[in-house]
Amino acid sequence: MSDHRFFNIHPGLGKDEAISMLLRPLKDLDLESDRYTAAAHLINFPGEDTEAALMACLQDTDGAQAQRIARRKSVETLARLGCRRATAGIVDCLTSQDPYLVENAAWALGQLGADDAGIQASLIELLADPSQSRRVIVQVLARQRCQAALEPIAAFVDADDGMLATAAITACALISGNGSELEQLEPFLFHPNVNVRRGVIQDLMDVGWLPAIPRIGQAPVSPVFRLRGIRHLASLAGNTDAACFGEPLSDELLLDVLDRQLDDRPESLQLVHRYDQPQALESLVRELYGTDFGRTYLAIVSLEEQFGKAALPALVSSFEQEGWNDYGAHYHMMHLFGRLGDPMLLPLVIDGLNNQRPQFLKSRPAAALALARLQTTEAGSVLQEHAVSARSWELRYACVMALESLGLNPPEACLSDGDRLVGLRARRCRRVVGPTD
Repeated sequence: MSDHRFFNIHPGLGKDEAISMLLRPLKDLDLESDRYTAAAHLINFPGEDTEAALMACLQDTDGAQAQRIARRKSVETLARLGCRRATAGIVDCLTSQDPYLVENAAWALGQLGADDAGIQASLIELLADPSQSRRVIVQVLARQRCQAALEPIAAFVDADDGMLATAAITACALISGNGSELEQLEPFLFHPNVNVRRGVIQDLMDVGWLPAIPRIGQAPVSPVFRLRGIRHLASLAGNTDAACFGEPLSDELLLDVLDRQLDDRPESLQLVHRYDQPQALESLVRELYGTDFGRTYLAIVSLEEQFGKAALPALVSSFEQEGWNDYGAHYHMMHLFGRLGDPMLLPLVIDGLNNQRPQFLKSRPAAALALARLQTTEAGSVLQEHAVSARSWELRYACVMALESLGLNPPEACLSDGDRLVGLRARRCRRVVGPTD
């Protein structure tokens, strides 16, 4: 499902002004990025005049950088708007010398369902060009179940480029209906390159390889990627009409995997990096701000083993300076504050639990678990409230986990939660805790 939260990032910009910006001569632009901004913003104004403006931008082959990036975005926006009358213009982009425009065009044709034999032949021809984003082209042909593409795609299953190899393995299974080689995808969850690790989770989701759920849960990437993959595959397993491969996990094993994701201890993951010597505390704290969570989890292991509670002054200082506003570091620090166990950190953890900023969504479950560790049974009423009222399933689920750790039952409403996994977890909590008076 597409995330629409960030579509309207220029709320003061109206449709007419956006169209004018898009079509204004380059020399008259206030900023070089104005055309790109307009092409992106017009997603908020479906209609024939919007589509006409975007198609006009598409036909402008001026080689200036400002126009090249505007064309790329126009292709994407037209596809998101479902503008099938733009198909011919988008097909023309497949012959562009700009590989990024070609990539967007291939993706857009897939979104628009443009699957006639001529277009597919053009896409297959592009597979022979290593300058193109062949992963995207393979994905489009796979989703169209293009039989003519099976042989050329199969040539990439052993490619040195991990992103291309995993897409090819996935595509061969989808096109042929034979999932016997899908286990080959799982080792890529532990590839040295974080983009390959993230990409193969999407491949596993696309192909519906159900046995991968536990292995996805061990991948050293952001929990956002792991949880998305696990939930998607779990939903396929519960849908008798869904196309998937392999046998599903039992509900109990699925809950075990999910618990480990929310608790998110590095020892539950298969790390792919190693230090060749002990690291300074300052260096380990700095790794909490990195985008490769594989390196971040390694730093957390070292930080806990080398320093333990002695790391808290450095962590709190970093949090107060910049961690409060960095959603990655904030998330890791919520977990560390709970695991290092100093009640003096309660104000920071409570603020984390109540943080409503969208990009800090994953910090709130971490803060709920930290609260249970730091405040123990006194946290029960707050956790019970959030277990019922929180908008995110992750926070409701984590609150049930935290309540169980305190020997408390979740509210009755949790047993029939609209999210199947939260309901399952609440019922297990009731079984574990037993009757309470």
